[in-house]
Amino acid sequence: MKEILIIFFSSWKFAAVFPIAIYAFDMSFFETILYTNIGGIVGLVLFTFTSKGLIKIYDLLLPAIFKNRIKPKRIFTKRRRRIIKFKAKYGLPGIVLLTHVVLSIPVGVFLTIKYFGNKKYSYLYLVLGQVVWSFIFTLFYTEVKTVIPI
Repeated sequence: MKEILIIFFSSWKFAAVFPIAIYAFDMSFFETILYTNIGGIVGLVLFTFTSKGLIKIYDLLLPAIFKNRIKPKRIFTKRRRRIIKFKAKYGLPGIVLLTHVVLSIPVGVFLTIKYFGNKKYSYLYLVLGQVVWSFIFTLFYTEVKTVIPI
């Protein structure tokens, strides 16, 4: 049962699962790596299809709704400038690095599909980023557990 919980929750918020797996469920290093990566990959696949569907629905419905209206000139706000600056400066590697730490998997996958969906290697980067972060988090929390036993 604990394995299913770890797989389920790591498909949503990857970084928050490691303390639960290591401290609450007392999983070993390899169990933590295995179950969090399975959950992360399931989340990546699930939210890839969900995001593609949402973007397709958005593209199909919104032009039909606003067909007769004149498109207003875009106003560049601080938020839009930051997004454009971040995308130009860091690109796909920046999204991959932030997806598993700051963002959640659904948000990171949506941004990847929205801005880099036509590139075949973008999904490979997400999976590799997830595996790397899984090792980093597991090493960190197992070391903390040996120093501060709870």
